[in-house]
Amino acid sequence: MSAHGPTAVPKRVADDWRETTVDGDSRVTIVRSRPPRNRLDEFLFDLFGTSRERELTLDAVGTTVWRHCDGDHTVAEIAAAVADAHDGDRVEPVDETLSHFLMQLAERDLIRFDE
Repeated sequence: MSAHGPTAVPKRVADDWRETTVDGDSRVTIVRSRPPRNRLDEFLFDLFGTSRERELTLDAVGTTVWRHCDGDHTVAEIAAAVADAHDGDRVEPVDETLSHFLMQLAERDLIRFDE
């Protein structure tokens, strides 16, 4: 499962998100702020009027995972929900696919894990 184990409980940290329907599928879009990494970035952001907000739109599988990262579901429960809701060819192996995706969300500070 994840590096945190099947009993870990992922919880969303990002509060600014919305769910929409695209071609009959639910999609979650997460809005997050991207701070400049250094003074040069800050200068260039200001010079070119670059927005510091970024949107990350999840596909149907990512949306299922995101919905379940509510602090009430374990990694094992999320894996079962993904397997039940989506085509096996797309998500197999569920444990590895889910683990990788959860780690990406955690690296971007969008979720945290409660053991």
